[in-house]
Amino acid sequence: MPTIIIEGPSIGTDKKRKLVSSLTSVVSDIYEWPYERIIVGIHENPDENIARGGVLLSDKKEDNFQKTFFKRR
Repeated sequence: MPTIIIEGPSIGTDKKRKLVSSLTSVVSDIYEWPYERIIVGIHENPDENIARGGVLLSDKKEDNFQKTFFKRR
């Protein structure tokens, strides 16, 4: 049975419903399997647990905030 795992940032419950519904629909059409056979897992990753280019995403957001905040003053 098809299993889909999504890794990404946290999103609200309504967006999760839309995401799993859309993914399930597409996979059902392609595999020609009933919705009930398709599994979707969502792994939410806080920015302090993900890095790009050796820098935590949480640090990049803080750095961007500081640059934007102090640039305006």
